Amino acid sequence: MLDKIYQAMMADAFIVTHAGSRIKYYEYPEAANMEESHIVIDPLDAPKPGDYGDNEILTDDFLYQVDVWSKDISIRDELAKRIRKVLKEIGLVQYGGGADEYDGDYGIYRDARRYRGKEYTTDFDT
Repeated sequence: MLDKIYQAMMADAFIVTHAGSRIKYYEYPEAANMEESHIVIDPLDAPKPGDYGDNEILTDDFLYQVDVWSKDISIRDELAKRIRKVLKEIGLVQYGGGADEYDGDYGIYRDARRYRGKEYTTDFDT
């Protein structure tokens, strides 16, 4: 699912323009060295069995947090909105929790949103 999220973001021109080479999994940027916008995709939990049929697992449930870091609040906000739209298109919807922060020492805005979704298991058709 991580790669699916990454590929969906890379298909959006605005996201690519403002953070394309700075979309990371698990890796958080060094605040002191940040000059451009960054996006961090962080799984908050391992995939869990979701739906069952005939005592078989049909879906995996996922929970991710996506952080947007930027020195420009309007770019941060637009990136966060685009990400929400892109993730909805692949079946992940915004879920409770998150953060809206400003680090005054470094002049960086952060938007962290959580997304939940499910995906059919690869062995569903067999």
